[in-house]
Amino acid sequence: MKTTIKTTLAVILLLATSQLFAQREKEIQNSEVEGIYLNADNFKSGKLTPLTDKQHAGDKIKLKQFFISPQIISIEQGKKTVFYKDSIFSIHLFNGENYRFINRDPYLIADTSSLYIYTRKTVKATSKQVGPRSTFIAVPVTYYYFSFGNHKTIYSLTLANLRKYVLIDSTIHMAVCNKFTTDEMLQKINKNTGHFELNETILSKLNK
Repeated sequence: MKTTIKTTLAVILLLATSQLFAQREKEIQNSEVEGIYLNADNFKSGKLTPLTDKQHAGDKIKLKQFFISPQIISIEQGKKTVFYKDSIFSIHLFNGENYRFINRDPYLIADTSSLYIYTRKTVKATSKQVGPRSTFIAVPVTYYYFSFGNHKTIYSLTLANLRKYVLIDSTIHMAVCNKFTTDEMLQKINKNTGHFELNETILSKLNK
């Protein structure tokens, strides 16, 4: 009986894990990385630091994501160079996307029109009662962060953080707080422009 219970639990755990990995955002491949931006100024000016020209045998880039390593490793003509994810600004992909590492996870730099807004799609496991037993299901979630100024510090995208760190100007404060009354509303994107409505609201007051 105990063996049967253990086997059943193992199967449930395996299915839950498989479901989690199946629904996670596609992992960035090492071959997709064109280079890195060492700091925010480099990012703003488009000064990209290439990691390797990939013209020699053994040239490679390792993001080392599987074990959530703090390092990015570049190998060029046998020479190994180590960059730390929390010390660079972002990585740049050949498709034009940029990702900044937050807690060692890559977050898409989704909007830079005012605040820099970062997003990461992933899944979390939650238990659900099905008849007499509970089972695990994978629920899609998206996490949002933002930065401003010198962009060294990153904050969760919440009304509380905006009020505390960003909304100093009374006109902008009123405009944002009148339009966005929940944290979820801050996540809205204008489908016509591709920008977050939060950034458009801030810019509409700055440009007056």
